[in-house]
Amino acid sequence: MNSDETAHARAALQHWRTWPGGVLCLHGEAGSGKSHLGAIWAGEAGAVSLRGPDLSLAFVESPKPDDRLTALIDDADQADETALFALLTRLERDGGAVLLLARQAPSLWPYHLADLRSRLRAVPHECLRPPEVPLLAQLIVRHAAAQGYRLDAASSTYLAERIPRTFEAAKAVTDRLQTVATYSLKSPMALAQRALRAYYPDAWHEADEPDTGDLFEA
Repeated sequence: MNSDETAHARAALQHWRTWPGGVLCLHGEAGSGKSHLGAIWAGEAGAVSLRGPDLSLAFVESPKPDDRLTALIDDADQADETALFALLTRLERDGGAVLLLARQAPSLWPYHLADLRSRLRAVPHECLRPPEVPLLAQLIVRHAAAQGYRLDAASSTYLAERIPRTFEAAKAVTDRLQTVATYSLKSPMALAQRALRAYYPDAWHEADEPDTGDLFEA
């Protein structure tokens, strides 16, 4: 997922050993790619992965071989505020690296503890923008190829312009190829049209179809 939408985030993740305070937050709407990038980082850093609601004082205070905590915390804005404050305190005291994932920037998280809010305002963060049409089109081609189907630039762009701007949507619409491939289709565009119909079964408009003249073979 190397794109302009994720360039700054990927650069920040590469320098995880020097994060200020040992922490970084990636935030963005569902489907923005933060979980994907987080999983890649966790694998490279050897980080423990857990969800915010599972963060506890016991985890934060548990002994580590080198006393440096490395962790990925998804839905970090749902963590217990006492545990989250203890986590940030430990990182500042002992070092380590923790990647926080959430939909909003840390300064907007709904916590009431004044010291925690102050710490969160200082957490470095990167916002992931929704993917643009060219990136979605590339992903659609990639997902389709993984399933054994060929979509060209015109057909993949046709889909990318009509689905939600999320990585999940790009995967979901190409998953429909499995169900429409029983039809004998003449072109990649015809296959894309049928996949879009399956993706939006209750909201299809004939005017959205390009005039290919070959939706189905006889």
